[in-house]
Amino acid sequence: MVSKETLKEYGFKTINEYYEYILESLVNGQRKQAETLTKVLSTTQKVDAIEYLEDYVSKVASECKNLILNSI
Repeated sequence: MVSKETLKEYGFKTINEYYEYILESLVNGQRKQAETLTKVLSTTQKVDAIEYLEDYVSKVASECKNLILNSI
């Protein structure tokens, strides 16, 4: 689970910023980093991340959703 402390360590104020970070990692070709970031999400956070990413219509967003789905 990504805690409030973890968010602070990354300099994020919200969990949505963490989800954006996962997406940006994929955009920048950092798949391993995205996988690592995804693994620490709780199941609820993974579901929330997928719902959050529904607003994005791109190949990378789809890849990100699949990455999260595969980790559930």
